[in-house]
Amino acid sequence: MDNDYSLTSCPPCPSCGSRQILKNGSTHHKKQKFLCKECGRQFIEKPQKKQITLKEKKRVKKLLLERISLRGITRSLEISMTWLQKFVNSLYRSVPLELKEII
Repeated sequence: MDNDYSLTSCPPCPSCGSRQILKNGSTHHKKQKFLCKECGRQFIEKPQKKQITLKEKKRVKKLLLERISLRGITRSLEISMTWLQKFVNSLYRSVPLELKEII
């Protein structure tokens, strides 16, 4: 078997690695969902979506500073436009509305 857990137990949490996992329903694609009792994260066993790493997020920030188009960033890093737009919006919200003059 390619997994390091038995058929009766659940996979470890991808965030904290805990084995205290509960089954938590299923997705609309009929995949089993799990809930971590330690950190509260909900996940599926074998996700098909790509996880964006911290290194890739730093690269996105650098490309944004270079004024590369959003579509160009999505093509070069192979990330979705939806994720990128949400990431840019979160960066925008983190900037203070009024920049104070530093003397």
